[in-house]
Amino acid sequence: MFTIPRFSPGHIGRFVDRAGRLFRVSLALLVLGLCGVAATGVAFAAETRRSEPVRVAVYDVPPYGYVQADGAISGISVDLWRRIAGEMGWQFELTPVSDMDAILGGLEHGRYDAAIGAITITPDRAERVDFSYPAHRSGVAVAFRRETGLVSELMSYAAAAADLGALIFAILTMLFLTGIVMWYIERPNRSAPAEAGTESSVVNLRDGIYWAVVTMTTVGYGDKTPKTHYGRLIAIVWMLSSVVLVSLLSTSMVSRLTAERVESSGGAATVDLVGKTLAAAVHSSGAEYLDAMHLPYTKYQNLSDALDALANGQANAVVNSVGALQYFIANRYAKRVQMPQGLLAPAYMAVALPEHSALKKPIDRALMKITAGAEWRALEERFFGH
Repeated sequence: MFTIPRFSPGHIGRFVDRAGRLFRVSLALLVLGLCGVAATGVAFAAETRRSEPVRVAVYDVPPYGYVQADGAISGISVDLWRRIAGEMGWQFELTPVSDMDAILGGLEHGRYDAAIGAITITPDRAERVDFSYPAHRSGVAVAFRRETGLVSELMSYAAAAADLGALIFAILTMLFLTGIVMWYIERPNRSAPAEAGTESSVVNLRDGIYWAVVTMTTVGYGDKTPKTHYGRLIAIVWMLSSVVLVSLLSTSMVSRLTAERVESSGGAATVDLVGKTLAAAVHSSGAEYLDAMHLPYTKYQNLSDALDALANGQANAVVNSVGALQYFIANRYAKRVQMPQGLLAPAYMAVALPEHSALKKPIDRALMKITAGAEWRALEERFFGH
């Protein structure tokens, strides 16, 4: 049979006391939680709301950032920054800067709060400043002078011949030595009467050289032929050697020209920059790539000067970020400069910030939201076509 338990006044008092303590602990935890939420909200508000405009340096390299004829600052990176500022409710001031080192120094010394444009994330730059979430897909690419017509073909053959200079010199040396030896062997026949039909036609050094050239090119006119046993033995050796030497020279020349055609029409990954006269804009991602590869190059103040040098024949190739190269070639150098598909090295561009900047987190959040949208991808397609 069920029995209802009886509680003494002492039991009831202890129960009430414990319930009160539990309630006070729960209330304290609730207050702490509300304080944490409030602090987070205050911190977020501090990040997103600024009393002063954000000072933004714009790296003056089209199409990412540039000054138009009317003085307005435009470019795809500027458009992206306007979207970020609109998302965060920030006011900002844009300052065009044409030198990368000045931008990095300005961030380090507090002259700028952020920097946008064709600023690739590289190890050297990451040691000086901080970077946001990636804003643009990029990479290091290479551009060559566009070669067309008969003159360019002749120049290609001349370049190939120069590369094969050691082989050509060795062949010419053997040719002259063989001609001299043949003349020396056949020459004694002139000192004594010879039977009709046995007179040697190689009677001087000029005839010996002529015979060696005719024999090597397999023309074989027959107007100059050796008559002595030693002369004929030399002729046999030289004819066989000539076949090998001419074949070696021909295959080497064809291989060199074929490699040049493949290099100019293939992807950037197949390009061999060793031995070429290279150019890059100072402090650019292309310059840092060449430094990392330990390749010598000429430094120019900006990309336009480097491409001018390429178009005028002062350089064989220009290395720079792919987007800037595509824009300059399409708008200024389409008839004189070409760029193979692909990249020498992939990379990303981002907003550069001072180290430990309070703007990094809100910029990262805005970038992830904006760059994931279809509207932004369509804008990139319109600027770069990839």
